Amino acid sequence: MRDIRSDLQDRAHHIEEQLNGAQAHFERRIEQLQSERDARIAELNAELAAVSKLLESETRRLGGQGALQSAPQAQQGAGPQAAPQSPQGEQQAQQQTQPLQLGDLLLRTLGDGGSLTKEELRDRAVQDGYFPDADAAARGVYATLFNLVRGGRIRQLPDGTFAALTVMDTIRLRKAM
Repeated sequence: MRDIRSDLQDRAHHIEEQLNGAQAHFERRIEQLQSERDARIAELNAELAAVSKLLESETRRLGGQGALQSAPQAQQGAGPQAAPQSPQGEQQAQQQTQPLQLGDLLLRTLGDGGSLTKEELRDRAVQDGYFPDADAAARGVYATLFNLVRGGRIRQLPDGTFAALTVMDTIRLRKAM
């Protein structure tokens, strides 16, 4: 029988080299991913700054009229520095801080409150902080209501009020499709 200790030592040395190579590859990949993430964040921050500047310009141009305000975000003061580090925590924070779209607010309000006039819906949007006052809210709310009616998501009653779809309306829409 021959002595295989030197062969085993060579094999152990080879395995150590492979481990070191895998660790070096891992560290290079981490650095690459971090630099890609940093570049993407810089891109998004630049885009956010540009959009914010454009929004500010439009707000000045319109004199504050018709400007949508995202009250839940403004009240919470959510900013990039307050974002959690884990992906799951980040998704939960986004879900908690994202306000309802105006259309979703109107749908939910109609579902909860039966039929309401456009003025009552406008006042609800102002109350929830989507607009600074009723005058600024009028155009946005009315346009959103028109689009919801046209899209078949709500209905306008003969007396001019708006209501959520009934079960029969939903069945009729499904049969039409």
